Amino acid sequence: MDKFLCLTFFLVILAGLINAQASQGNIQGGVQLQQVQGVEIPPINQAPPQNVQQVQQQSYQQQEEEIRKILEQRQQQAEIQRQQEEYQRQQQLLQQQQILQQQQQIQQVNSRLPSLQEIQHDRTQTNMLPNASRLEQEVLRVISAGSEHFALQLFKGVLHENTAQNYNFIMSPFSVWSLIVLLVEGSAGRTLAEIESVLGLPKEIAYVRDGYRQIRNALNVNTSTTEISTIHVMFSDRNRPVQPEFEKTVEQFYMTDVIPVNYLQTLETAQTINNYVSGATKGRIKQILKRGDLMDANMILISAIFFRGQWKTPFNVSQTVEESFYDEFGKAQGKVNMMFQRGSFPYTAIAELDAHILELPYGNLNRLSMIILLPRKGTPLNQVVEKLANVRLQRVYDELKKAADEYEDDEVEVYLPRFRITADFVLNGVLEKMGLLDIFSPTNANLSKITNSQIYLSRLIHKATIEVNEEGTVASAVTAGVFANKATPPRFYANRPFAYLIVDKATNVLLFCGQVKNPNTFYF
Repeated sequence: MDKFLCLTFFLVILAGLINAQASQGNIQGGVQLQQVQGVEIPPINQAPPQNVQQVQQQSYQQQEEEIRKILEQRQQQAEIQRQQEEYQRQQQLLQQQQILQQQQQIQQVNSRLPSLQEIQHDRTQTNMLPNASRLEQEVLRVISAGSEHFALQLFKGVLHENTAQNYNFIMSPFSVWSLIVLLVEGSAGRTLAEIESVLGLPKEIAYVRDGYRQIRNALNVNTSTTEISTIHVMFSDRNRPVQPEFEKTVEQFYMTDVIPVNYLQTLETAQTINNYVSGATKGRIKQILKRGDLMDANMILISAIFFRGQWKTPFNVSQTVEESFYDEFGKAQGKVNMMFQRGSFPYTAIAELDAHILELPYGNLNRLSMIILLPRKGTPLNQVVEKLANVRLQRVYDELKKAADEYEDDEVEVYLPRFRITADFVLNGVLEKMGLLDIFSPTNANLSKITNSQIYLSRLIHKATIEVNEEGTVASAVTAGVFANKATPPRFYANRPFAYLIVDKATNVLLFCGQVKNPNTFYF
């Protein structure tokens, strides 16, 4: 329509100019006739004077030039539109290929999984988790693999969307994953297929339930040195109750409470939800919703996770000093409280990542760790994270274990800034690019197993906070050249942008992840 209006407008002006010139010529002709009365007028078939021919020729040339420009402009616009359509087509094909690959992976998983009856009766013990059978371990491995794939893709997507911003952030991919998993029980059709594909879930719902149960149970840790607590709750509309079968299922298999509230009373309901979140995160996150967030809402899902971990080997506060923090190209950005210690830590470098990697264990369970990825100087941090999504975490674990075994007695000098970060996101855009489309659509979302009303996920809000100091880490979230294997000398100096992961190696779950790019100092 814009192209048509532009072209029409130009032609109307052009026609008006031509008519105006013709009218002006008639007036001038009339004046000339009046001036030469009594003089012989040339015959009608006699050629006009030379100057009149030139004016007409120039006018025709101008018209042709303007028309030529219009046609060229239309061709350019058509070419741009064609390129845009081709790009969109290529993106759709790429997305379809990714979905197809994920579906094929799920089919392969389903083909080798045991039956639910076998899972329930086979109690062959393994060493991965206590009191878990071999078949339960297989289910856990499949669910964890899907969770890890989702976590790394989400981490990469959030970094890609905010690559131009120089800021620190924290998020909990597990919190987001575990929230969306609940919707498997309430969705159908294409909505369900997209959730299964993006989250890497098998189609057999019994495996999803069993794997989810194992992860939730394994993550409930409370010792003198480490604590993890996860809480899930659904705030339903008191005036639009959820389906009884859905409520029973999420309570039984997903340990999720369903609490009815009155969404017409926005202030009271917002306070109820925020109080629940504050309690679940030990007061670290006091507000996840504002009153305005409840306008037109009829269901709120909350996934909260709290983590507290003391370093297996704490840093000495007396050795913490203020130092400069640099960007990826060596330019000073500000000051940080740089912690220091020397000790035996798993430390390696992976050429495919262009990064040095350090593991700092929590507590004495030998399962919870912070893994820090420090890019090689001059390497952008987002490139390291993108490559990590292809390398996978198991490769990182294996390299760290190999380094620890080969260099057991070697000490590493560790310089790590003290940091405190709070971040919040609306994750709709990132998840849509990952292939989760229908669930955010008012017309396409099929969540018919939850309630009789037509509902959709209007916004997925995620808020997380973390504090890393000499004693350890406190985190919470609501919904996250050729290198040698051993660097010499063994010094890990995190005075430039780095990424960090808090992982549970027993379940292969990525609890938290984030980046530190913008330096800051803080004191207790």
